[in-house]
Amino acid sequence: MENLEQKQLETSANVTYIYHVSPASNGKPTLLLLHGCPDTSLLWSDLITSHLLPAGYGVLAPDLVGYGRSEKPAALKHYVLTNICGDLAAMLDHESIKQVIVVGHDFGAALASRMCHVQPSYVAGLITLGTAYIPPSPYPFNFEQIRAMQEQYLGYCSMWYFGLFTSEEGGKVLDAHVEQMFTALHGGGQRMKEILCVEGGIEKWLDDDAKKDIEVLPYAREPAFRQEWVGRLKRDGFTAPLKWYKAITSDMDLDAQKQALESGAGLLKMPYLFVAALQDPLAPAAAVQGPIAQGLLPDVSIKKVEAGHWCMFEKPEEVGNAVVSFLSEKY
Repeated sequence: MENLEQKQLETSANVTYIYHVSPASNGKPTLLLLHGCPDTSLLWSDLITSHLLPAGYGVLAPDLVGYGRSEKPAALKHYVLTNICGDLAAMLDHESIKQVIVVGHDFGAALASRMCHVQPSYVAGLITLGTAYIPPSPYPFNFEQIRAMQEQYLGYCSMWYFGLFTSEEGGKVLDAHVEQMFTALHGGGQRMKEILCVEGGIEKWLDDDAKKDIEVLPYAREPAFRQEWVGRLKRDGFTAPLKWYKAITSDMDLDAQKQALESGAGLLKMPYLFVAALQDPLAPAAAVQGPIAQGLLPDVSIKKVEAGHWCMFEKPEEVGNAVVSFLSEKY
């Protein structure tokens, strides 16, 4: 990330963002890189420095609201996806960037999808890693309906951890168990499934001090990686990141989704690359088949990688090459 310029922007909603930017060369497009929970723009370091910059692509990588060095406001409205899309549009205007290819992972993929719906004039293409494109929905969030549907089609529910993450005490619980969160999230797909996709699984894991030192995947064994992750979350806490989950379950942008549906914005007319992480229990690769069957993805490319949730860490070359190949073919 040392090759990128760090900048700061205060939006009209009085939220301050820190972001990194590097201009495109030779008329190539710029990519807007949106991380998920509980990451920062550092998530994209290898993709940027090893793949995008050498190929001449521009990048804009923010620490999203509630994360890293960006502001962590208390009001839930600032974490509503539609409102964040407005912040991102302001960021692009500030940089005089008319259009981008939006790239997202985890919650960043949901945000990238929403960007296509509510700020379509800024979007020339979409790439999501792990989490498939999410169309706008006219229905309120209903955990029991989601659980029943997932258990029918997947054989398990991928969202049992939402209970803790959206509870009043969720932030304090996670703050008291940062090391256990690290081993839970970076131990591979099967571990994540056993912890996050089972009723009471996350609470049981966090309550066991022995889980602090259990083995993690090779990329997470690097001392610098663990030190940055644990140190950052001990410093910043989980309260702000969990507001993303609370905003989703509060349906604060339900009207915006209904309007997007009425306008036909759910149909993704631009090129779309879905990098499917086949060992990710939180974002099953099969989820892309729904929008395909509905005819919402007329120009979709799918790249499958044998990796878990953080596929860009487990298989950096495969992911980076897939992204650059897609860009070269489509743009």
